[in-house]
Amino acid sequence: MEFIATPKRLLSLAAVLAALLGAAPSAAAIQLGAYIPGAPANAQRLHEYTAEVGRAPDVVSWYREFGKPLMEPAEIENLRGTGETPMVTWEPHNASLLDIASGAYDGYLDEAAAVAKSWEGPLLLRFAHEMNGSWYSWDAAAPETYVAAWRHVVSLFRADGAGNVKWVWSPYVLAGGKYPFASYFPGDEWIDYVGLDGYNWGPARGSWQSLEAVFASSYALATEISAKPVIVAETGSTENGGDKGAWIRTGLMSALPRSFPRVVDVVWFDENREDDWRVDSSAGSLDAYRAVVACSLYGGTGPCEAGAEKGRLTVRDVRVPQTISGPVRGSISFALSEPAQVQVEVIPLRRSARTVSLLRESPAGRNRIPLRRILRRRNLHVGRYRVVISARNQNARARRHARFRVVGRASGRGRPRARVAVRLRPSRPRR
Repeated sequence: MEFIATPKRLLSLAAVLAALLGAAPSAAAIQLGAYIPGAPANAQRLHEYTAEVGRAPDVVSWYREFGKPLMEPAEIENLRGTGETPMVTWEPHNASLLDIASGAYDGYLDEAAAVAKSWEGPLLLRFAHEMNGSWYSWDAAAPETYVAAWRHVVSLFRADGAGNVKWVWSPYVLAGGKYPFASYFPGDEWIDYVGLDGYNWGPARGSWQSLEAVFASSYALATEISAKPVIVAETGSTENGGDKGAWIRTGLMSALPRSFPRVVDVVWFDENREDDWRVDSSAGSLDAYRAVVACSLYGGTGPCEAGAEKGRLTVRDVRVPQTISGPVRGSISFALSEPAQVQVEVIPLRRSARTVSLLRESPAGRNRIPLRRILRRRNLHVGRYRVVISARNQNARARRHARFRVVGRASGRGRPRARVAVRLRPSRPRR
């Protein structure tokens, strides 16, 4: 996992190591970004936003027409003066994805790669975002055309040495299954982050939705098809139909760290467009967002008052090795919302085999246990297995499990070689 580092606010060495190891979010594990109309070309807009919310955004987002310079001189100068990380959404309104994939725009892409490389710091790039929707010209492209165009653009940037560019593949949320996106996925080797765009539209599009309701199903699918960290690349809430301030507090300080552990950055869409998404659309909304900015989870020094909720013990994000070759290697990992006593069981589904388990006290956040410790250095036989994570503390009990299958085949030396196919099956928390 990789975090977005800015000169203004670097994570501690311990936090960086924790992020790289897939550990629980540290005090500055989730960064806050913003799309601010006019910024960063207009430095005053950025200063005004910073003064209003209490701190400069870690990431500054803006939109750029494909065919125009990827970054303008004023944008580069202003960001170098303040230290925010740029995130450019690259929109091919007047260029077909088929032409891009075939190399018709390679000259322009080389120029864009040179601009990106000259920036030197990390540059987040969202090419042809929300490709699974129906409102952009590139949405009409077939998934295979989209994937071909994406891979062509990434390949050219890499060949030109623009290694500082971090690619954010960014569909719109499923929205009740209306906008499927799995077929547009170019593969983990072609991206650095999965981005998700989603909003609470309120009664204008059905009903009021919490942040968790907006993103839950899409996050589940995104983390199933990709092992990359997740960025909420666009979000916001209406004032109509509910309490926007409560939406911000509960969503960002409670639901997001509890239910979306792979999210490393949240970018707020701060504009009055289809609705008034701005953080200052009301006094209550602005107060809530200022509290989030000050919250220690987002790098501030204040409390996260809607953070850890007692009695809401959950086990989530269970992961097991994708492959095992020869001696057992790898780890079983899971995330806890609260400290708990945890039992980890590896249960063979054939009756003659023996169940193995481990009991331990585990802290809140990401936990990782070497598989060989659970198995007491024994190898797995060919067959089907279930990993059960059972957590318990004085407030509640919770449980989750994952199923996998070990398939053996002979290696060059005649030793068994195992391949593990994983299928997660969540179970309801018990209280």
